[in-house]
Amino acid sequence: MYTNKCIKCGKEFETKNPKRVICPECLYPERITSASVDTTDENGVVQDFSRGYSAGSGNPEGYTRRYNNRPNNQGYNKKSFQKNNNFKRSKAQGGKNFNNRRTQKPNKPKTLLINKEQLAVIEEMYKKMLPLPNPDAHEVIAQAINLEPKKVFFGINLVRQKMMLPKVQFPKRKLAITPDQMMAIKNLYEPLLPLPPIGCHKILAAQLKMDEWRVHVGIGLVRKQMGLDRWNQDREDAPEEFRKK
Repeated sequence: MYTNKCIKCGKEFETKNPKRVICPECLYPERITSASVDTTDENGVVQDFSRGYSAGSGNPEGYTRRYNNRPNNQGYNKKSFQKNNNFKRSKAQGGKNFNNRRTQKPNKPKTLLINKEQLAVIEEMYKKMLPLPNPDAHEVIAQAINLEPKKVFFGINLVRQKMMLPKVQFPKRKLAITPDQMMAIKNLYEPLLPLPPIGCHKILAAQLKMDEWRVHVGIGLVRKQMGLDRWNQDREDAPEEFRKK
């Protein structure tokens, strides 16, 4: 214990905390005042209301009385507790347990866009279009097997996932060729310059497994990127319709 001097009243007091500089009488004047008011009940037991229970009885009547008399009726309410507890009744009593709503909902069977047989046909037809399938491959296959293009596109991505290939995005508009096809056409066409053979688009189409008209469009885009004319009009073997008039 430490003996300190109160900075308010100057009285010395004992404390366990050496940093405390205010005595209990100055720090808690209300407790000191209430402690002096002691009454005796009809049984002769002295009640100390400053501590909130009946001294010497061991029964915290004073504390219980004060707790139940809290404002706004915030004390323990047995009826309210039973009402809330009965709200969740067990299934054995015929009640509903609202915590198990999810388990009570019937499980809806998942509907697949395509079945296994359709997926097998899509896989067979799509693999024949590799390595550079056309952007409208799903439309071509859909027309051949009489299925919706979106369902075929879904099946194509399943096939690509099976082959460890990245998924493709559904085309927002129809494209003649994809960027990958464009790059492949350019790589095969550049070595044929400056005078590629007439009908080279057919040769490239066979090598890339693409439609001839798509390769023809790709060659035109490659020549435009390189700043070349659409045709080599000055070559001797050029057809008459390609020559300058």
